[in-house]
Amino acid sequence: MTEFALRRTTVLDWLDARGKQIGLAAVGLSLLLAGGYAVLLGGTLRYSDEHVYLELTQSLVDGHGFAFGADATAYRPPGYPFMLLPVHLLTGGSVFAMRMVSVLCLAGAVWFGYLLARRISPVAGALVAVVMAVYPLFVYTATALYPQIPALLMLLMMLEFGLRARDRWTWAIWSGLSAGFLTVTVPSFAPTLLLVLLFIGWRHKKALAVLIVAAAIIPMVWCVRNAVVMHAFIPVSTNNGVNLLLGNNPQATGSSGTSVDVSSYDQRAKDLKLDEVQIDKFYQTEALNWIKDNPAEAAGLYVAKVVHNFAYSDTLKTEGQGASDLLAALSYYPILALALLRVLLWRRFPLHRLDKLAVWTIVLNVLLLAVFFTRIRFRVPLDALTIVLAVSTVVVWWDRRRAA
Repeated sequence: MTEFALRRTTVLDWLDARGKQIGLAAVGLSLLLAGGYAVLLGGTLRYSDEHVYLELTQSLVDGHGFAFGADATAYRPPGYPFMLLPVHLLTGGSVFAMRMVSVLCLAGAVWFGYLLARRISPVAGALVAVVMAVYPLFVYTATALYPQIPALLMLLMMLEFGLRARDRWTWAIWSGLSAGFLTVTVPSFAPTLLLVLLFIGWRHKKALAVLIVAAAIIPMVWCVRNAVVMHAFIPVSTNNGVNLLLGNNPQATGSSGTSVDVSSYDQRAKDLKLDEVQIDKFYQTEALNWIKDNPAEAAGLYVAKVVHNFAYSDTLKTEGQGASDLLAALSYYPILALALLRVLLWRRFPLHRLDKLAVWTIVLNVLLLAVFFTRIRFRVPLDALTIVLAVSTVVVWWDRRRAA
């Protein structure tokens, strides 16, 4: 064995033996990086959506319920404002303290990334944790009042606990509760639960039943609230219609997102004096009618939105406030390339169970997101699974070289 090969083997043995310690160190590194950036930002809010989530949280604090002013609403999913609520109450509305909620969620996601990836090997777990801790998009998003980083944590918890449920059905409770809270936080990821059920397998009927029941509890409670307060069946929120319209209209492009002008539809809704639930249905009908009347254009637009899922930059409504495009591209595309390589080499290097779950989760959610419109931050929870696949490629290559 050459000196270089011996040194490489020694490094791998060291990583194998210290995977857990490296995972814990990565959690600390995540807190240092994201927390440090949060300190620099202080109480500054950068985006309009942050103000919306803060307003909803403030309404809960003031005893007005989930509302805009005096009007009860279901326009936004409730999970994130309710997550911010106790911090708001304890700190008197400190934006910095609420920003730290996502910073802590990112640290938790780093740990669950380690737990998931160690199913491939201890080396994979350690590498995934480190990459997640320093990944610029995660650090940047964790310091905004956005629900995507909490959703990342809940997605990884759902997958990890779901895979554990194959051996012990009680883990299905935690997987289901994670899925339920994910549903009322970022509803587009709810169908991922179906993949978890498939990977658990029909032989584990008790785990499947428990998971489904646990996953339904939180969304059902919110449905009851909506039925009582909004007098309508609203599974999670009333913004599906506008999101569908933003992504499916004559002015929409693959990357336009919320920047497209739908003011004419807004005016028509006002002229018709529609309430929130009716507006949601109106927008949905308008979008579906456009798709029906322009099938070829709609199909091309859908493909463009799928492609934009893998972009490194968005057309932002708030110009000049995006993360560095160069840093985003340099950090994302090598990871994406390695992840694609893992899939392309599946015949030569059979995919691990976790690899398969990651691939199908990414594919399912990319296709679902493109039904509406795509933004880089919407993809954030999927990037963790892309990192898992990229690291899996590296580990497979290392193992082959090690055996040579």
